[in-house]
Amino acid sequence: FFPTAKRAASRAASPPRPSRATGGQHGEVCLGEWPMAGADAVKQLKIKTSAVSRLMKDRVASDREIEGQKERIGKVRSDPEKDEHDVAKQEEVLAEMVAGRADELCRLKDFALELDSVVELTKADLGSSEEHANAADVFGQAAAILKREGVELED
Repeated sequence: FFPTAKRAASRAASPPRPSRATGGQHGEVCLGEWPMAGADAVKQLKIKTSAVSRLMKDRVASDREIEGQKERIGKVRSDPEKDEHDVAKQEEVLAEMVAGRADELCRLKDFALELDSVVELTKADLGSSEEHANAADVFGQAAAILKREGVELED
């Protein structure tokens, strides 16, 4: 069965539908149009909270890895058997790690904004629940990390 020309034309004319959580573009949050029922709201709060928590843990782990790489570079420099090429390679690895931090901050900012949107949308229904309080606390921690790193959250 081959699609008819009419079906193919209608598929080509209609744009793909954006997902519920984003407007179809990275970082564009449009959860305001998405009505959430009680169980769905709690589920979304838990998902968004876990994602932001994971990204904050990743940030701490990458900071540890960068410190370890700096120590490794110091050891390679002090080792008489190693040449400048070995030092340059280790510094290249360090540069890649530092460059990855910018992506981590961008993702943390995007996920924190999504979490904040869900927290605001569910404030009326779940404002006194443990999940809502936990989500608000995690958002506060993420906002503090972003502020410390010089990244502003757009409201």
